[in-house]
Amino acid sequence: MSRLLSLIFTLLSFLPMGANSPGGFPIIADILPTELFDNTRFTDIRKAGFNAIMVWPKSIPNIYKALNAAEANGLKVLIFSVEIERRPETIVPSIKNHPALWQYILADEPKMKRWQELHDLQQRITRLHPEAQCYINLFPNAGQWLLDEIGVKSYQEYVRAFSRIEQPQISYDFYPVRQGGKVSDKQWHATLEDIRSESKRIGKPFWAYILCVPHGPYPMPTLAHLRLQCYANLAYGAQGISYFSYATPQPTRNNDFHDGPLLRNGKKSSTYKLVKKMNAELKNVANLFWQSRVTSIEHRKCIDGEVLVSHFIKEGKRYTCFVNKSANKNVTVGLRADNYLARIRKNQKPELAKSTYTLSAGDILIMMDK
Repeated sequence: MSRLLSLIFTLLSFLPMGANSPGGFPIIADILPTELFDNTRFTDIRKAGFNAIMVWPKSIPNIYKALNAAEANGLKVLIFSVEIERRPETIVPSIKNHPALWQYILADEPKMKRWQELHDLQQRITRLHPEAQCYINLFPNAGQWLLDEIGVKSYQEYVRAFSRIEQPQISYDFYPVRQGGKVSDKQWHATLEDIRSESKRIGKPFWAYILCVPHGPYPMPTLAHLRLQCYANLAYGAQGISYFSYATPQPTRNNDFHDGPLLRNGKKSSTYKLVKKMNAELKNVANLFWQSRVTSIEHRKCIDGEVLVSHFIKEGKRYTCFVNKSANKNVTVGLRADNYLARIRKNQKPELAKSTYTLSAGDILIMMDK
């Protein structure tokens, strides 16, 4: 029975994402303000290595403006609009055939009290657009205080409840890198375990958010910070990466957002170049993980640190990857080279396996198993 379930999950993971999907591993920019819905901004998003964008237009004309600008730049759109939420019967029929439309965003970090409302909205949209794909992003497992606020007894209960609302994937956010390069390791991996478990149970992939806009306890991102977030999520089996936030949000009383890739004045920041570099690297690496199946996860201590170890299968071939769990220190990984056919470089080219590798902060090492 376990082999049968494993085979079923493998087959499900290779199902197409929908006619309007990016057609490969989703790398998603979230979010772009309505006032910056123009061809230049969407071109910059594409040049930064994204293939999809989340937009939250404030008016009906801006819905069409965003979709048209995305189409002109080969981007797919996940869209939230109060207009769609309030009266889908009016808006959905007029946009459902747009080539750039990918998914309807129902909610970000909803609490349990919204479950019925979001379920009903998904049903209304689907009646109007039978092929519609909907999207909900979930809270992380940040402790009992947040579970109390969400209105559940356990994080598993929360994830399972919202996975009952029809969506093609599960999505969650957790931002593990704090000031000084400290990593909230325990809570992050507990969240990942629960998300991965539910993903396997229902036979649908999961997506993960990474953070690229500093605020509060979250520092200016470095390449190591972005690598750690991307590669640890890939190691757990993530089939899509979303960036919060491409455009720098307006500061609030609780969050002093600053220096996102796109500044509030519409200019690109130094973080834009960093994200562009990460995406160029991520695109190649993610292709190896795209529609793969993770078979096991472990956390292994090394002499000078700790690595996340993932065993996965892609197109019948077995791989092992190692991710440095530190955001600011190198780690030395010792291997039995005769256990591996080759090391797979980030450009997916193989080379002879060695017995020792130095892995920079947050970086990944991929080996093809014998």
